[in-house]
Amino acid sequence: MPVELKSGQILCGSPDDEDALVYFLTGATVALLVEGEKQATVAVGLLGAEGVVGVSGVLNSRPEHLKFEVQTAGRAWCAPSSALRRLIDTRPPILWFISKYLWQLVEHIAQVSAEIQTHDIRRRLACWLLLSAHKAQTQTLHLTHEHLARMLGVRRVSITLAAGELRDAGLLTYSRGRLHIVDEQALQAMTRTR
Repeated sequence: MPVELKSGQILCGSPDDEDALVYFLTGATVALLVEGEKQATVAVGLLGAEGVVGVSGVLNSRPEHLKFEVQTAGRAWCAPSSALRRLIDTRPPILWFISKYLWQLVEHIAQVSAEIQTHDIRRRLACWLLLSAHKAQTQTLHLTHEHLARMLGVRRVSITLAAGELRDAGLLTYSRGRLHIVDEQALQAMTRTR
């Protein structure tokens, strides 16, 4: 059934959820967050229209420290994980597609995690903004500094300073939670320089 996902909504419920939903994203973006000590979080991936959230419920696995938070509101299709489990029982080749998707997701998480470890905050912010624009298929994003700080696992003031540098360089504009990428090519080039 079609659903409208709201920004900030947490998907996939708790590990105890008997019949969690699986979401096939069509317009929303969903951040994959790892939650550490004292509720500290860092985003390790972002899913867009190619993404599926809740596959772990289909496989009877419940990741304890991984959260799925809607970053950009939009549409999705959803189904109970039990219905997909029954489908897999009758059509086992579907597991091949799930495995392929999960492997692509692992590669994506590895890339984002490497950026977290090797980039300074300004470059990490630039990478996240480019990824967000690509997944949401728009150059105008509705993201607050507070949200971006949570995604990157840094303090809000660090985002304010880094975003100010990118704005002063003419790469983006922002005001009251509305951010617009002005020069995508220059922003991409900046993420590749050391």
